[in-house]
Amino acid sequence: MMSGMQAMAQVAQISRTQQDTLADLDAQAEALQQQIQELLRRRGEQLKALARVHVDVLDRGELAGELDAAERRAADILGQRDAAAAAVVRELEQASTHKASLEAERERLRRELETAAEYLDNAEAAVQAKLDADAAYRAQREQATEADRIAQHAEAKATESEQEALSKGAAYREDPLFMYLWERGFGTAAYRGGGLFRWLDGKVARLIGYADARLNYQRLAEIPTRLREHASARRSDADAELTALRALDEAAREADGIPRLEAERDAAQQAVDDVEARIEAADADITAKTQHRAAFSNGDDEYTQRAVEQLAAALEREELATLERDAARTPFPEDDRIVATLMELEREQRKARFLMENLKQSRARQQQKLEDLARLRRDMQRERMDRPGASFGDGALVALMLANFLKGALDREALMRVLEEQYRYRPPRTDPTFGSGGFGRGSPWGGGWGGSSRSGGLGGGSGGSFGGGGFRTGGGFGGGGGGFRTGGGF
Repeated sequence: MMSGMQAMAQVAQISRTQQDTLADLDAQAEALQQQIQELLRRRGEQLKALARVHVDVLDRGELAGELDAAERRAADILGQRDAAAAAVVRELEQASTHKASLEAERERLRRELETAAEYLDNAEAAVQAKLDADAAYRAQREQATEADRIAQHAEAKATESEQEALSKGAAYREDPLFMYLWERGFGTAAYRGGGLFRWLDGKVARLIGYADARLNYQRLAEIPTRLREHASARRSDADAELTALRALDEAAREADGIPRLEAERDAAQQAVDDVEARIEAADADITAKTQHRAAFSNGDDEYTQRAVEQLAAALEREELATLERDAARTPFPEDDRIVATLMELEREQRKARFLMENLKQSRARQQQKLEDLARLRRDMQRERMDRPGASFGDGALVALMLANFLKGALDREALMRVLEEQYRYRPPRTDPTFGSGGFGRGSPWGGGWGGSSRSGGLGGGSGGSFGGGGFRTGGGFGGGGGGFRTGGGF
């Protein structure tokens, strides 16, 4: 078994290890970059030596002076680069230290949250047990239950009557002669026809048996209205009884300090959320600084590029290339040795550049793993896998899967599926459907671990509008002292 907070701590530890791996790769790249720069310097020295041998081909002072000046300019630029790179390293170290302190603070705040949630849950469960043993509370709960049962029955009868009126009244509404007389108010004090019209309307009425039909249709229309009025009155009664029961719940919670404990739990959760946001910002800052340092290590920074351009401008002149070709045709053994050294240096440069390219690719893969770890942590936080009461059934399997994820044998989606399969949540002792919480109108019982039910959190118990169907719950009133259980409605 591994708790949710332990799993998050392990993800954080893996992220730190991954960050160290990136730092090692950057150090290797920086060493290799210095090796490349040293090869360039040695190549320049060999070219100057070659120029000095061939005093009869090129003026030695002019060429050597030009190469010396290019090296001095490159050295100045590389000095600036070293200072800038050192500043980035210091900033990265400071950012990493800051993140480590935030992570330590997060672990402390999580422990405080778990303690606050556990304390709240135990306190609420104790209040519920006390209420469940109180005769006056049980009486009010039964009154609310009975009032809601009556209201539901009245609403069902009103709905049935409305449907019956709609069905049976169709035949009347489809009869044009009946509806003509009905709309004119024939047979009632509202009728205003006279003379010939009254005589003709009476003849039609006798022909279709309107007198009896009118009474029947009138009853069809009036009964649903009366039943709906009755249902509304019963619902008002049930609302009043629920309000009284909710008042008892709230008074008991207030007397035992539950709102204060809820506020402490919510404040602890907010503190955890705040430090998580700060850690995410620190991650983004470290990622940016790490990439900046990698640019210096890989030789992709602007200073190194300028230095290389300075040397290349002098080393790649057409006269120098001609000098290298001509050396092979001279009788001097010195220039042959220099050319051989230049060829060896060229091979070493190609090898170093190949290694540098491999390091860049390896670093890109490791950087992607670090970013995947950050997304994994956000996914776990979004699913509240780090909340109090959360755990993973097979802790060894979770640890193994995290290791496989780091090795690249498992992607983030597959790892999340494993975590979801192993995820367990130990429900709080508090029953969110207790008392007035079981009436489909939300619950005053916060449930300790899942957040306040008043704002739609776990344990909210809202299964619909109280006025639109009454006591809806799939839970039950636990404990002794006259408790009862429902299977979907009272």
